[in-house]
Amino acid sequence: MKQRYIEIPNTWDELTEADWRELLKIRQRVVEHGGRYSEWDITTDTARMLLKHRGVELQINNQDYVLLVGNLAKTLGWLWHAEGNQISLVFRDVRNLLPKLREWLGPKDYGTDLTFGEFRQAVTHIRNYERTTKPEALLALAGLLYRPEASAKQKHLQQLYRQPYDWDSDKEKIDRGRQMEPWQVWGIYAWFASFCEHLTTGVFIIEGKEVCFAPLFAKSEGGTESNGESGSLAQIGHTLGESGVFGTARDVDHTLLLDVMQKLLSDYYSLQRMKKMKK
Repeated sequence: MKQRYIEIPNTWDELTEADWRELLKIRQRVVEHGGRYSEWDITTDTARMLLKHRGVELQINNQDYVLLVGNLAKTLGWLWHAEGNQISLVFRDVRNLLPKLREWLGPKDYGTDLTFGEFRQAVTHIRNYERTTKPEALLALAGLLYRPEASAKQKHLQQLYRQPYDWDSDKEKIDRGRQMEPWQVWGIYAWFASFCEHLTTGVFIIEGKEVCFAPLFAKSEGGTESNGESGSLAQIGHTLGESGVFGTARDVDHTLLLDVMQKLLSDYYSLQRMKKMKK
């Protein structure tokens, strides 16, 4: 095999959209025919796919190629997690590697275009799924986050590129989710779960500055959640609506999530400063 340098991803942020789509399809095969595949089957299949996407075609009779695939497969523990007979695909990234499915557009990287109300509804669906495992909850999540392109008027007046999050009913969201492939629906779930984790622990770059919302979700000295988690997301929306900082509670729902989070973080630090002054 001709010698050349090939850059193989070893972190999530090095995956391409094409890589992620194929990984989701491989995972779907595991879900549908779980007992048929071993961890080695999955990792070698993944290794071949990653090489193909980087210009190395399948060469099953070439010993150098077989050795390369085997060596690469041994490094893919960051992508696949095996526990007993269970093999699961891991995803921890805030880039949306499924930006468009058919005619539907999904959230932008880092959730920069998510509104507070859209996020509230999505959290409800994901919690419902994790509590009940009902597939309708995942379908509703997929249909909520992936919507038709905004009209020319909405693009101009509201700076939207997707239809507003509440433009249709849950039934219509579920129907839209049903039109997606199962691997696509799970990919949407994986991205949103990763985004939620990043929101509570990670760093966002906003207007050139690093912003971390972790203090809003930290435990207080008394063992209770700090103000970011003291009430439900709906209560937060009503409280901000009463303050009028973004307008009514409905206006809050249509405000960008990261703007709402920055307001909550500012209030949190103001409260901490007041507490220090009283001591």
